[in-house]
Amino acid sequence: MILKQLYYLREIDKFRSFSKAAVACNVSQPALSRAVRQLEEELGVVIIDRKKKVFGFTVEGARILKWAHDILHSVTEMQNEVSLTKQDLVGALKIGVIPTAVHIVPALMEAVQEKIGDFSCDVSVLTNADIIERLTKKQLDIGIMYYEECPQAQAFIVRSLYEEEQVLAGTSAYAFPEGRDISWEDAAHFPLALLSQTMRCRQLVDTGFQAAGVKPIVRLETGSLEVIHAEIMSGRFATILPISSFPLRVPPVGRLQMRRLVGFSAGSIGLVRLNERLPSDFFDAVWKVALTIDFRHKFDNLCCPQPA
Repeated sequence: MILKQLYYLREIDKFRSFSKAAVACNVSQPALSRAVRQLEEELGVVIIDRKKKVFGFTVEGARILKWAHDILHSVTEMQNEVSLTKQDLVGALKIGVIPTAVHIVPALMEAVQEKIGDFSCDVSVLTNADIIERLTKKQLDIGIMYYEECPQAQAFIVRSLYEEEQVLAGTSAYAFPEGRDISWEDAAHFPLALLSQTMRCRQLVDTGFQAAGVKPIVRLETGSLEVIHAEIMSGRFATILPISSFPLRVPPVGRLQMRRLVGFSAGSIGLVRLNERLPSDFFDAVWKVALTIDFRHKFDNLCCPQPA
């Protein structure tokens, strides 16, 4: 058995196709297929069921695939450890984060660097489901996602980071009421750019309006936060988003006003990791640092009424 064969299995599982996996591995399809058959012969089991029309691993193959993921992950960690030592870094971290929580990552990285030291970080913006999948396959160390979307199973450890708060945001082109709060009824009067209805964040917004018994004026729906940010900064629309979806240090004072929406409790953002994996000292330290960060204080500073 050689590592290359395990790598081939991982790519086959990723692409669900021999031909696509061969392209990703930069080998011919016959060479890839031959390597998998050699592994099957060595282990004495069928790994991939080639008789069915629908691609899939056998029961034995699924177990071997899990071992392949574990072994390749360990090899990667070993390589990273050597590389980090050469670069004088304390560790490497892979984070998966949902789009509406992406702006808390810089605060996390800053706290880790301050308390632990220099490190490398690979951040992926993913859906809740993708974060769980990649954690399971050990392709991520930590997930930042909706607390309630994580399977309530012993396979995961979940800790709450903060309760999400929805805010109405817009430029001075709109006359927001005075104060720090606004009702869902009042927010329904502004033309809104909102995230797509398939996204969890948008579903929570819809629930807020439904609970208030009002219908919002939705002028734009998109799966891109960048599009929404661009539209509201142009003054064309206002928006309703979690406060954590806005950069914590921008925009400049006076360019964007925010009002908290009251009367509805939104989702909870949590920190997630695998339970079965024994963390390194670095990973354990990062986990503890993340749980000490006062995100609520940072959000309060962002949400203070700003002068026109």
